[in-house]
Amino acid sequence: MKNGHSLRPQSNHARGFALMPIHALIQRIANSALVYIYNLLIDWLPDGTRKGKEYWAINPVRGDRKPGSFSINLHTGIWHDFASGDKGGDLVSLLAYLRGCRQIDAARIIAGQLGLPFDGDHKRDLLAEKIERQRIARQREQRLQQADVETRAKWEQAATPARRDWALAGPADPNHPYLARKRIKPHHLRQLGSVLLVPICWRGELVSLQRIKANGKKSFLKGGRITGCYCPFGRVEPGVELFIVEGIATAATLHEQTGKPVAAAMSAGNLPPAGLELKRRYPNAVLIIGGDDDRAKESEGKPNAGKLAAIHAAAMLNCGYVLPAWPKSAPLHLSDFNDLAVWREGLV
Repeated sequence: MKNGHSLRPQSNHARGFALMPIHALIQRIANSALVYIYNLLIDWLPDGTRKGKEYWAINPVRGDRKPGSFSINLHTGIWHDFASGDKGGDLVSLLAYLRGCRQIDAARIIAGQLGLPFDGDHKRDLLAEKIERQRIARQREQRLQQADVETRAKWEQAATPARRDWALAGPADPNHPYLARKRIKPHHLRQLGSVLLVPICWRGELVSLQRIKANGKKSFLKGGRITGCYCPFGRVEPGVELFIVEGIATAATLHEQTGKPVAAAMSAGNLPPAGLELKRRYPNAVLIIGGDDDRAKESEGKPNAGKLAAIHAAAMLNCGYVLPAWPKSAPLHLSDFNDLAVWREGLV
């Protein structure tokens, strides 16, 4: 088990387990498992994290992609998947659910992990457990492959209305409230009614859109592809710096100030995936991460998320990063290159 913890309890009554009625044996094993619940869970569900008195994990049974809906109480062993409605009252039922086996078989596996006798055949149980693990791994891989197929289908479904709206839209109005507030040019953005359309590209093709209303509210097309995608500003050339930033206002500002090509990754989390895609597409470009700088949070003793994201992305991409050069008089709530440019214009 992980962290060097032993799961073998010392008991003078171990032999009593094999003599009990099955239902009582299962219950007693479930009770014994509670003492070692955290170690068992990180073995069964290694992608999980502890959240207070609960353990949040990715549910492998339904190809879950992120934790949040599947949780186990670390005090009682009660578990619940709010997305599917599946639930149980102890760790034996949980393992039976995860392995797709009977509770008696799950109890036998737990007994083996805890060093408790169960029908006196530990070697056979270890072999059966190995085979079961392999079966679960194959099922999980199949579910992930199916989920990938479904995700790609959603991407393509979203790309169709994106391309339609892009074709129907006209050039963005330079006086659009969002552009005026950010003091950036329209560039290649388009406008449909009062809504700005931001092209999100992957491998040279439009795959989705970001919509920006007059009040600045932003939204992405439902089901549209984001990971690895970006909105380009300027022409990428060999040997020339290519900045990768979070949002389009920052991208437009850096492009206007430097004349260099800039790609908006649309979020901090997408900086590395977008960077990898750009690195593949433009191997001779010199990548530089243009990070946000959440100085206000840092002054409060909180993590500077923008700066940390830039450092992380630069390390993953093996490239440099830059942050805004703040004058001493710049207010702390300013955090990106566009904020700095707008503030400086306001001083003139």
